[in-house]
Amino acid sequence: MKATLSFWGRPDDGEAYRLQVYSTTSIQPEELNKLYQYLCFEFSQHPFLEIYSCNPPDGLACVEHQRREVAYRKRLHAKQHDGEYDESLPPLIPTMRTGFNDQFMSGFCFLLTSKSYLQGSFRDNDHGTGPWWISFDRSLPSAVKQLDMIKRLDSPATDLRTFSEWGILVNPEIRDINVNITTNESEMDSNLKELMRGIYSTYVNGQIDYGLHEPPPPVSSDTLTLQHMQDILEQQRQMVENQSVDSNVLHLSWGAENETVAVTNNSSDGESDLQYVIYVQFLADIVQEKTTLLETAARTFTAGIISHLPTTKMIYFEFRIPSSSSLSSLLSAPPNGFDVGASHEFEAGTIMRALPQINRDCSITPLPHHFFTVVLDKPSFIQEPGVLFYTLWTDPWQYIEPQTTDTVIETRRSAGIREAARRLAMLAVEENVQDSARKLTREEHIKLLSLSPEEYDQKMNF
Repeated sequence: MKATLSFWGRPDDGEAYRLQVYSTTSIQPEELNKLYQYLCFEFSQHPFLEIYSCNPPDGLACVEHQRREVAYRKRLHAKQHDGEYDESLPPLIPTMRTGFNDQFMSGFCFLLTSKSYLQGSFRDNDHGTGPWWISFDRSLPSAVKQLDMIKRLDSPATDLRTFSEWGILVNPEIRDINVNITTNESEMDSNLKELMRGIYSTYVNGQIDYGLHEPPPPVSSDTLTLQHMQDILEQQRQMVENQSVDSNVLHLSWGAENETVAVTNNSSDGESDLQYVIYVQFLADIVQEKTTLLETAARTFTAGIISHLPTTKMIYFEFRIPSSSSLSSLLSAPPNGFDVGASHEFEAGTIMRALPQINRDCSITPLPHHFFTVVLDKPSFIQEPGVLFYTLWTDPWQYIEPQTTDTVIETRRSAGIREAARRLAMLAVEENVQDSARKLTREEHIKLLSLSPEEYDQKMNF
């Protein structure tokens, strides 16, 4: 997705926060002033708008483009010598705290899907839906070697009283992408003003956070060579075999043109305890050895999940290669074709398939949704966090109820293969976990606060 970039806005003084804006329709020069008034009316601190004219198909494409842009600008600025500043370089892209209870900064952008901004912000705006509000983790997937523990916490690690009295929950996943859509544009001003309060650094008051603490972007291209991918997958396979799981005992059956493969350890024709569709995203652009790589990935992932389950469960996983390497391709993915999830008895005589649809590891009944799948977005999914849970809550191309704000698409990155196994099996349901299956330990707390055990005990005696 290629894009040209234009700027709009006249901040009065000081450092200007930059909001990234994408649009599915072309924005004419004479419309820019109305767009700026629509988004930034009566702001005390006016931001710049960075407007990308690339006609993205959806919010997921915006995120993929924005992650590359963040990494590109960081690489340019990293080449500068200490103390030097080159005004010709594009400025770094800032982070934002996007939720009322969100303790951590993330990426944020808008996607305009209509010309409703020309009519201004009011309740009965019938010229189309308002902007899609998109928040996301800014790191390129290849740069994420492990999930920061601090991002997985339900409360800040510095909240000593919460830790002492109730414990701090550790979530098994973090937000990867959230795409929200609003049809009520009368709240645009107040909502955006509230959002702009979260532009300053979590750690330094009054300073905009440019995410320089994030994992560094890869120096080379983010695309793996065929040989490198084969080497990584072979290493993953050996790791699974060292865990005393023989992937060769799994039964494989191929679909049409070898684009899909089903893997099961169930010798009968009945339904399995765990049934999921898994999209192997990193194979989308591969031409040679695709069938061999898909089989290796399928065997390795299935064996990796089995190795972390406490008891034997019957598994049926169908592995597919998406039509493109963009997550956008899953918006028009074919139906799963069978019930997905982990089969559990919620009430006596009532069997349902539960899904990891929220980031907390607890027992919940299935939530209404349009589509759920698992995505492997890099070949190192055993050693690194390369498993995504993808939920399409509402079909974005269908009618959406007016005067609402809804989450349309959500992807969450699992902390690792152990956490992914527990969540796909929804073990919290059979364990009847109502709060969370995992809380921060004393040792982890000490490490996060960078204290010695003696200093820690003194602080906890508040």
